[in-house]
Amino acid sequence: MKYFTRFLILLGLVAGTSCSQKDKWDAPEGQCQQPSYTANATIADILALSPSGDITQIDDDLIFEGYVISSDEAGNYYTGIVLQDAPQNPTAGVYIAADKRNLYVDYPVGKKVLVRAKGLFIGKDRGVYKLGLTYDSGRGTGIGRIPASEVAKRIIPTCDDPVQITPQTLTIPQILAHGDQYLNTLIQLNDVEFAKSDLCSTYALEGLSGVNKYIEDCNNNQLIMRNSGYARFASLKVPAGKGTLVAVLGKYRNDFQVYIRDTRDVNFDGPRCDGSQPDCDGSGLQANTTIADLKAALGSNNLMQITQDWVIEASVSASDKSGNLYKAVYIQDASGGIRLNLNMRDLYLRGYHRGAKLKIKLQDLYVGRKNGEIQLGDLYNGSIGRITDEIDQDHIFFTGETEDVQPVDLALTPGNVGRLVRATGQFADNEVMERFAYSDSQSSNPHPRSSNRRLLTACDGSSYVTVRTSGYADFADAHVRKGNGTVVGVLGVYDANHDGNITDDEYQIYLRDIYDVDMPGPRCDHPYLLETFGNTTPREDLELTGWYNYVEAGTRAWQGGFYSGSNNHYAQFSAYRSNEAQNIAWLISPPVAVQNGMKLTFQTAKAYWTHDALKVYISTDFNGYDVRNATWTELPARLATDTDPNHAWIDSGDIDLSAYAGQTVFIAFRYKGSGTYGQTGTYRVDNVVIK
Repeated sequence: MKYFTRFLILLGLVAGTSCSQKDKWDAPEGQCQQPSYTANATIADILALSPSGDITQIDDDLIFEGYVISSDEAGNYYTGIVLQDAPQNPTAGVYIAADKRNLYVDYPVGKKVLVRAKGLFIGKDRGVYKLGLTYDSGRGTGIGRIPASEVAKRIIPTCDDPVQITPQTLTIPQILAHGDQYLNTLIQLNDVEFAKSDLCSTYALEGLSGVNKYIEDCNNNQLIMRNSGYARFASLKVPAGKGTLVAVLGKYRNDFQVYIRDTRDVNFDGPRCDGSQPDCDGSGLQANTTIADLKAALGSNNLMQITQDWVIEASVSASDKSGNLYKAVYIQDASGGIRLNLNMRDLYLRGYHRGAKLKIKLQDLYVGRKNGEIQLGDLYNGSIGRITDEIDQDHIFFTGETEDVQPVDLALTPGNVGRLVRATGQFADNEVMERFAYSDSQSSNPHPRSSNRRLLTACDGSSYVTVRTSGYADFADAHVRKGNGTVVGVLGVYDANHDGNITDDEYQIYLRDIYDVDMPGPRCDHPYLLETFGNTTPREDLELTGWYNYVEAGTRAWQGGFYSGSNNHYAQFSAYRSNEAQNIAWLISPPVAVQNGMKLTFQTAKAYWTHDALKVYISTDFNGYDVRNATWTELPARLATDTDPNHAWIDSGDIDLSAYAGQTVFIAFRYKGSGTYGQTGTYRVDNVVIK
């Protein structure tokens, strides 16, 4: 019993110790503890440490207080918080960079906080005072974020309830003239509206870092509103009326900017300065014409201003999302399609996404021909141009509906131009595995991108069309598909001769994205060997599946080559500057089981000819690695030689392989030269086909 009594006494001592420790260090749950220190400086004192805006470290143990006026709850602020020195009539404010999200939870608007500034840096970042730590921006030292682990130690909320922040009422002219004294404070603008150019647009473009919108008063004084594409309200349309705006005043270099916390800061419910109340969805408009009628009205003219009160209703069939279209989309109705030119980028984020239904007020717009194709837009230098964001809201209205636009089977007719079409076939032999277009990944030039055309053929060879891809398309580097199947895209034209007469070879298809190409089936002619060297890397030794790159003498092997002008890859060898007595290298194909009637074709080109360095052989006893002990028979192919122009591709002619029917053969391209004796000419091989 006495042992049990001792146990109870010991247990009581432990429990008592535990309780005393909790009472000493932990406040009761739900109870706030006021910071144990008080402010000994003001925001103005902190800013005064850097009168010129140069980055200055705070060495003294300074503590200042401020009131939160920003909020990252809606996503328009990111890893930052703005404080001003009083709930009303503030005299100074500061932006604090903090590497922490959801700051609004601990620091709601109106919350009084204390900031321990010792060790931090103060200075101007693009015109605005910022407090934080330094980092190397690559262009010098900048003020960056306080680490998340340090935020709670640096910015300490008091136990006071959040208070109402009363914004200072200013005018746009006051800000433009004296805005520096109001930076990082909450301000209010009365009787303002979004500029006409921003009507019916969204606050921002989703996924983009930031977009400028323009606020103006009734005297056309303007101020920038900066909105993040990651804000929750980015995709909402700005209100079309006039009213009151509350925002935090900031600056970017020389431009004053305002930042809203969320759309509750924007109360534009009244009529605009001119008394109008714009309609952004076109609900009062009724279609009274078609795209086909619009094209017909142009007739044989090259340009026409639309004077009739015409309205069309159409859906976007191709957007600029992949980058294959630039400042344009295609729209179509039941009668046909047309290119719509707009002087804006990222149109798919502005509402012109695939399938979006539009109503277009055509009066005062223009319809005209450009490169042989009829297009809809505005006047530019006497020809058809792009509709600007100054007038697009007067003519183009989004209904909010979406339509699944279906392609029609391809027919190379003027009536199908601008329409979504489906073509069946395969890409030409020499296009297979090449890139769709020439992008900056294929060149070190500052602006290397260019569009490219790839030939699509029917199985019977009776019809063809080119597929045109921009070097700025996100699928420009994709390899041209090898199989047979379908291609979906918008049919366009390019009048290369500018003669107004569109021939079949001037039609072209614009892909919307790489998924428009679906070629899972085998090629029509079932080639037994098809190599375009499109899957090689320029100036690197060839390593292709099934091919053998053998160096017999010297150190050089066959390498990949590339010509940007045609976006074409090939195999290449040269003994130039090898400084070796002999350069002999073999490029040998995979094995091919020959059937009667099969033919070999390929192309060769030469540059800087010194001698006929290239020969082509065939073998039936090559074992895949022992080149010297195999029997090689030279083939009667036409090869590029000194009488041919440099870089010109020469067709080999059809080389009949029927004599080898029933046997397995290898085709070899052998280069023989000498760096020491000046036999250094360059030879190229491309498009090796057996079928």
